[in-house]
Amino acid sequence: MESTQNVERKYELKSYLLLILATLIWGGSWPLSRWLVSEEVGGETIPPLMVGILRYFIAIWVFFFLLRWREGTINFPAVTDHWKSIFLMGLTSVTIYQIGFLYGEYYTAASDASLIVATNPIWVFILSGFFLGEGFGWKKATGVLLAFFGVLFVVGFSPNVDVPNRFLGTLFILFAALGYSTYTIIYRHYINGFDTPSDKPSSLFVITWVSFFGFLITTPISLVLNPEYLNLFQYLQIPERIWLGAAYLSLLSTVVAYWLYLEAVKRLNASRAAIFINLVPVWGVSLSVLFLGELLDPLVHTSAFILISLGIFLVNRSQNG
Repeated sequence: MESTQNVERKYELKSYLLLILATLIWGGSWPLSRWLVSEEVGGETIPPLMVGILRYFIAIWVFFFLLRWREGTINFPAVTDHWKSIFLMGLTSVTIYQIGFLYGEYYTAASDASLIVATNPIWVFILSGFFLGEGFGWKKATGVLLAFFGVLFVVGFSPNVDVPNRFLGTLFILFAALGYSTYTIIYRHYINGFDTPSDKPSSLFVITWVSFFGFLITTPISLVLNPEYLNLFQYLQIPERIWLGAAYLSLLSTVVAYWLYLEAVKRLNASRAAIFINLVPVWGVSLSVLFLGELLDPLVHTSAFILISLGIFLVNRSQNG
């Protein structure tokens, strides 16, 4: 028989493999999305936000199926009791994030965008200070400055200059990071509002209904911007590659990778699993260089990654120490 230690090692190894696969899928979404929204990179396309609509149209059907299958109910009464929080989470994590993410990908390089969005934890800690009363020490301030310089490194010195507007793209990506950080704060407040762990809704329930509300909010915005898609026949003109890409973003990036990450968190713990999130920009840069032919400057991209990662590390230390 195998020793308990060997069994535990195999258990941990499987968890690490799940995390690596999840981050690889998420990292792949950056070059893929750039390929989808940029006509110069991928060919005939559709407006950026319509890609997000297709993504969540597919994803919410899958989520509702999984929720009904795993929990036996879609738990609509719980939605009516907390609809304001769920609405705000949908607005921030889907609508605001997708606008920033997809338009950011349209205007700037995918490799640069994947590094910039890695500042997301920094925004979480800044917002926590304002809305949750968490203090600002020297470690947090230093961490924020380092992450900021990391972003400036990308914006100022990236070799990927053949893009429509790198500065505007950076603003959109930061807007996406800010939106998702706001969602994180709202989610914390929402979950902490339940008295006992047994009362707390499952992660599957939250992501299902947040995705649904986000889809409901984003769709009319997209149709106002692109009224030609009020005509259902317009969807028949969407290139096949757009549908395939939206399927990747919805099924793999939104559903499968999320499930892999949660499975790994169950086997390890949230803090150990969170370290692997740093692999997302590494995969994003690597795959963008490999598949899109984007330029890699080892000094610029490595320096930016180190500055942002060190900033996140210091902010984390300020939270724990």
